[in-house]
Amino acid sequence: MLTPFFGELEALRTDYAGMFRRWFLIRLLLASCVLPVNATPLVLSLDQALERGLDASLALKQAETSQEASEAAVGISRSMFMPKLDVVGLASWAQVGSSIGFISNLPTIGDLNFDLNSKGYALIQNSFGNIGLALSYPLVDFERGPLLEAAKALDQAAEARVMEQKRQSRFSITTAYLQLQLADALIPVWADSIDLSTNLLKDAEALLEGGLGARIDVFQARALLSTDRSGLSSARSTRAIAASALARLLDLPAEQRLEASDPLESFPPWPLNLEASVGAATRNRPALDVIRQAQIAAEAKVKAAQGSRLPRIGVLLGGGINGDSLKVPVLNGSSSISNVPVVGEVNLPNAESSGSVSGSFYDYGIMLNLRQSLFDGGLSTQSTALARSQVEEQRLLLKQREQLIIQAVESFWHINQSAAIAMKASRDAEIATEEAVRDAQLRYRAGIAPITELLLVKRDRQAARSAAAVAVQQWNFSRAGLELQTGLR
Repeated sequence: MLTPFFGELEALRTDYAGMFRRWFLIRLLLASCVLPVNATPLVLSLDQALERGLDASLALKQAETSQEASEAAVGISRSMFMPKLDVVGLASWAQVGSSIGFISNLPTIGDLNFDLNSKGYALIQNSFGNIGLALSYPLVDFERGPLLEAAKALDQAAEARVMEQKRQSRFSITTAYLQLQLADALIPVWADSIDLSTNLLKDAEALLEGGLGARIDVFQARALLSTDRSGLSSARSTRAIAASALARLLDLPAEQRLEASDPLESFPPWPLNLEASVGAATRNRPALDVIRQAQIAAEAKVKAAQGSRLPRIGVLLGGGINGDSLKVPVLNGSSSISNVPVVGEVNLPNAESSGSVSGSFYDYGIMLNLRQSLFDGGLSTQSTALARSQVEEQRLLLKQREQLIIQAVESFWHINQSAAIAMKASRDAEIATEEAVRDAQLRYRAGIAPITELLLVKRDRQAARSAAAVAVQQWNFSRAGLELQTGLR
């Protein structure tokens, strides 16, 4: 009775097994299709990251673009000292019908006199065109010189801003790389701590099963293992964030993984004392040069605003050729036309008739012009006041920036000195805690020391190893900060 039932059950089990295999293969195929294109990590040293980052820095490219704009502004200011040559031209056509003998102010023609009787009528058509050259040059302009000086100062400020941005980009890349190195160094600390916690839990469980341990030892070991696992997860998350920050500075695609090839090792000692470091930072800092050049530009703008109230003298030279064609398709009356442009007077038949005349002439001349502003609504006065306020603003900003740089140098220098002591102390502590952990493990396994003692020395070792990595990172970070402020390497 049960044989058919078990046969059906076996067939059903076989079908489910086949379905599971097919489902697993499909999921594996889909997983292989959605793997990121750049699954292979990009491994870079610090020097490689700096080289790549300085080439790809968006902030640096923006500063260089601003410098190009300032160079164009200098060119615009220089153009104020150059003559201007223009081609000028005019073309017109007009038609007038009149029954009077005199026509005045006719557009493009001027005045015409016709000898018409009381019933006379004339239809006039005129075509006029001219083309020539006009050369203008400002002989005296007290505003253009200061404007050129201001443009040059702003160009030098833009150049200094590029140099400052190179320092800032280098410091940002170095700092991000150090953060990645620190995260890489802390992950093995937590991994080793997990190994020790796992062995400790096994020892506690074995002692409890053998009747030589207490349940509280097992619970404490489990709690410690959970804490270490949480710490490792946090360290891995920190490493991913640090790698992402560095990748953004290098302008890498979002799917590109990044790894640091250089281990966390201390940089060479800083060669200058505090006083020499402060002196180097205040003497050779592009950020201060940016403000100084902006102050020079503001002072030049004061002169430009004052120069706008002084007279300007310019010269204009022009010359060209002109052509005119006058047609009278319909004329009833006398037969003479006077004051015709180009040819003077035209004789026409006395009866109804038509006539035309055409000719050309050339002209040239020179003109001097003088312009003196008497009242501009207070524009020059307010422009001068604005430029003077900018001079004072830049002076105060320069003083403020100098104080901030001095403070930054002192902070980095003291952090560097403190990190040197911390590195030595943490190395000594790391060596001592390693021995303490080994001794506590032996004592605990021998049953002559409680688990609490082992837990304490284990925490001390973890803290010492973490402190050693942080001390090296702080030493390198402070040295990178001193390089930023002084420009030395």
